[in-house]
Amino acid sequence: MKIQSVRGTHDLYAQQLEKFKFIIEIVNTYAHIYDFNEIITPIFELTELFLKPLGEHSDVVLKEMYTFDDRNNSSLTLRPEYTTPIIRAAISNNLLERLPTKLYGIGPMFRRERPQKGRFRQFNQINFEILGTNDMAADVELILLADDILKKIFLNKKIKLVINSLGDKDTLKKFKHYLSVYFKKNKSKLSIDSLNRIESNPLRILDSKNKNDNDVSQEAPKISDFYSEEAKNKFEDIKNLLTNRSVEFEVNHSLVRGLDYYCHTVFEFKSNELGSQDTLIGGGRYDGLTKTLGGPDIPGVGWAGGVERIMMLIEKDIKVQQKIHLVVMKEDFRSYGLDILNKLRKNNIPVFFDYKYNLKKSLSFANNVNARYAIIIGEEEVKKHSYTIKDLKKNTQKTILLDPLISLLKL
Repeated sequence: MKIQSVRGTHDLYAQQLEKFKFIIEIVNTYAHIYDFNEIITPIFELTELFLKPLGEHSDVVLKEMYTFDDRNNSSLTLRPEYTTPIIRAAISNNLLERLPTKLYGIGPMFRRERPQKGRFRQFNQINFEILGTNDMAADVELILLADDILKKIFLNKKIKLVINSLGDKDTLKKFKHYLSVYFKKNKSKLSIDSLNRIESNPLRILDSKNKNDNDVSQEAPKISDFYSEEAKNKFEDIKNLLTNRSVEFEVNHSLVRGLDYYCHTVFEFKSNELGSQDTLIGGGRYDGLTKTLGGPDIPGVGWAGGVERIMMLIEKDIKVQQKIHLVVMKEDFRSYGLDILNKLRKNNIPVFFDYKYNLKKSLSFANNVNARYAIIIGEEEVKKHSYTIKDLKKNTQKTILLDPLISLLKL
């Protein structure tokens, strides 16, 4: 029986893997420039870490978490998102003694969603978090970081920044109440999913992909009508700081985030080339989350980006290092071949050996893997302590000594 990969998962190899590594390299570069410290957490945590922060009525908790009982009856969950594990790790390892703390992580997440374009059940996510400051400059710094990363990846591709403010806790409480009242009056027009959210999570109706839901939401109360003076001032601060940095943005008062811990700033970077799953990076402020997880009562702000979704927008092939193939014509010359393998690798030159000891088969193999060069070792090369290098693209070859060979392959 041929065993298939699990539905909603995927393998990364060849050009897809090169695109993945290309993104991660850029993320790590800008993490260093912006002075964030990397953290790696386990892929599973105690289930309680996610239940309250994400919202017991959120889709993630109700439908999507991979949860199982350990042998000692502890309930464990494969992490569906990275913010709460990073904060848990910061608390557990006393990383909040000197604030603000700037952390980032990259790794696999798990959600049992319906697989579709850009959405997998195991996917890779980038997270950046700043813990311990109320200053809106932190929100703007994270937006600028995301903007820098996306512009470096895509260069000339148009990515749109959309922002909103959910206000403070009182603002949200009032807004949710009036939203529920409004949607109850219009429940005959709502989808089944949205009907189930009227009481538990009315904000998510604003984020629905259903056309009828969207039509109803057009006339829904606007959160801006419920802002406290502080919430209004903070949002104005964000907009002014972005404008002063020449960052283009669009305000959308229907923009919400899917998890319950957000307040004040929320934002998304979107592309119009991805259909309904158009968000590349999303985040916002989550003051109070650290306290909920058992840490100090400090503010926080962060964002997450889906690596696979970003990969979908990379149209060009990523340039990879030219492949070099060693061809040893007879087993008698194996020792000489191993010597040149070792010398090239000591000079950080990658080279592949197929152990075939047959010129025709080895050259065929080299062409099949799109190698640029073949280094051929035969009787003459061994006698003269030389190497024949064949350019497989130009179909030319020459015999040279070791130093010129190394110089050529380092170009």
